[in-house]
Amino acid sequence: METFVQFQNPRRKWLRGMIHLPEEARPGRKALRRVPGVVLFHGFTGDRMESHWMFVKCSRALAEAGIASLRFDFYGSGESEGDFREVTLNGEIADARAAVDFFRGQKGIDPRCVGLLGLSLGGLIAATLAPRVRPRALVLWSALAHTDHLLTLAEASVKPIPGGNGRFEYDAREISPHFLEDALAVEPLLSVASFKGPILIIHPERDAHVPYSHAEDYYRAAGGATKELVVIPGADHVFTSVAWEGEVITRSVEWFRTYLIER
Repeated sequence: METFVQFQNPRRKWLRGMIHLPEEARPGRKALRRVPGVVLFHGFTGDRMESHWMFVKCSRALAEAGIASLRFDFYGSGESEGDFREVTLNGEIADARAAVDFFRGQKGIDPRCVGLLGLSLGGLIAATLAPRVRPRALVLWSALAHTDHLLTLAEASVKPIPGGNGRFEYDAREISPHFLEDALAVEPLLSVASFKGPILIIHPERDAHVPYSHAEDYYRAAGGATKELVVIPGADHVFTSVAWEGEVITRSVEWFRTYLIER
């Protein structure tokens, strides 16, 4: 069962997304029971579907495994309210916290058994948020670990808007002038060091945006005893092949099955 939902962030703006429920958690069942769940955080300029609908496929695979999920659009992205030029990293972290709180309050969700999954900048957000919301498990895909790397990416990709009076754009989206300075104050490695739960880090071998060293740094910093680092041979930043995305989703679903579903 897939249901459109909307909820408000701390600025009282509407964020929109989809909740996927496995069969045993669907309303109307006589023996409705609470199930574990996962909240997914998309990347910079992404949306709740993500490249080649990877988040949709992951949520459906989770539901088949008995795990619910919420995938949503950050403020200014996808179908959520707001303009992308107003987006800041701390604003997205606040959106992510609101999403977790909303999801934990839904009928049929076990609030004690929630995991987080993030792609790219969404991975950084998941790592930063983990010690604050105490998920049962964490999965990072192509996750950015150092916010100063955003400066390097900006130098290569951000360009001035013609006639824009000093404004800049990336991928046909206007960027807030405060985005980079706001981002530099966020320290995901310190956050993940205080997270003691199980963490799975999956990184592509040929990531042109986030170096493999970021995955290694997450692995070294992770504060829990249960952690794993997986490299997908030949893969690009968003795992653009049926085989690559299949392996990433399969490994992630199995991780959540192992650490979210109470035996």
